[in-house]
This record gives sequence, C-alpha cells and structure tokens, in this order.
Amino acid sequence: MDHDKLVLRDGTEIILESSQGIGTLHVTVESKSAACALWEGFTKDNLSVVTVKNSPGEKTGVYKDMVLDHITGTENQDGMVKIMFSLRERTAQEILEERIAALEEGQQIQDAGIGDLGQAISDMMEGGVQ
Repeated sequence: MDHDKLVLRDGTEIILESSQGIGTLHVTVESKSAACALWEGFTKDNLSVVTVKNSPGEKTGVYKDMVLDHITGTENQDGMVKIMFSLRERTAQEILEERIAALEEGQQIQDAGIGDLGQAISDMMEGGVQ
C-alpha cells in the first residue's frame, strides 16, 4: 500500500500511515528509540519548511514556520510504536517573541561594542594624542 510522506527541511522523509490534515499525522516506527529519533528530528530548523507528498511523489502541501504541537505514542506487543503527532503554524505572538529576543540580543552586543569604544577613547585621552 502506498502512503503519503512528510518531508522535513533537512530531507528526512516520514512515511505517514494516515493523516487528517497537518494537525493529525499517524506514523508507525520499529522501536522506542526510532520514535525518540523521529521526535528529536522535529527541530525548529526542520519545521521551518515541511512538505507533504502523495504516494507518486507529488507535492500536495507546503507549510512554513511549523511547530510540534504535541506527540503521543503507544508501543505494540511486537515492539512497534504507533505515533500520532500534530503540527501547527507558529502563532503571531510566538514569532513576535522570537523577534524581540533577537533584537535584545543584538542590542546587548551593540551596547558592549559602544562600551569598548568609549573605554578606548578614554584610554587615548588619558595618554594624550600621539
């Protein structure tokens, strides 16, 4: 049976058992460690662009700035793990908070540079202009 695939930004392809949209995706993996590896692959960078392809390999959806909303798993008696995970777009508030944090970090770097420049000028003035 052919299945759709979820493709992360780094090229990782996840074979979907079924889905009910990007918010409800079902996958079966061979072990708990494989489930953990899958989960760890849902990084911010990998979820920055997510593509869904149908069984012939045609793109059926491209999603940007996604986050892992939640994930659940159940281990079968044979050791296989059924996983259900939900992706969603980042909210405007999440995007704004990230931008503010980046601005604050940049401001701290700039403040340190200004402090260094002030100290250099002060040191030059104390020693006189040569």
